[in-house]
Amino acid sequence: MIKILTVDNQAYNLNQIPEEVEDLQYCILDCSTKDPDYFFIPLIFLEKFSSPAVVLEIKGKTIQMPMDWSILACEPDLGRADVIPLTSLNTRGFETLLFNPISSYMPNYAEPKILNVFQEVNWHVPKLKNGHLLAIPIEDGDKPRCVFFCKEYNHVFDNIDLGSLI
Repeated sequence: MIKILTVDNQAYNLNQIPEEVEDLQYCILDCSTKDPDYFFIPLIFLEKFSSPAVVLEIKGKTIQMPMDWSILACEPDLGRADVIPLTSLNTRGFETLLFNPISSYMPNYAEPKILNVFQEVNWHVPKLKNGHLLAIPIEDGDKPRCVFFCKEYNHVFDNIDLGSLI
């Protein structure tokens, strides 16, 4: 089950979407240019597919993501971030950015850990453009912390400056 961050600064579960929704927008980090920025995009198209899932633990919270997706991995000491496949996470010591683009002032970082893998899961996700990373809340309710994911084949600039994300 994938959640999105809405303009109202709430986590919204895409598995519970009604037939008709008025003006639902979700947060993305646009890394298709050298100056990344956060935007809210209207939810127009949902992709529906089945694929293996990775269950991740981040700061004591668990989320499921498609196995062939990638995560924004950070090196806070060096001030840079890169996108790496979820399949490259195990025991590599990567950290990810925990940040709410609407209400966070300081970033947090945490090591994502793979807890489990499932063979086939049905997914509903927004249609993403190349270079867009989806803000996935790891908590329910108001002002959730988010982690940023993209499809593996999306084109994102290498060595993103962490200062430009915050």
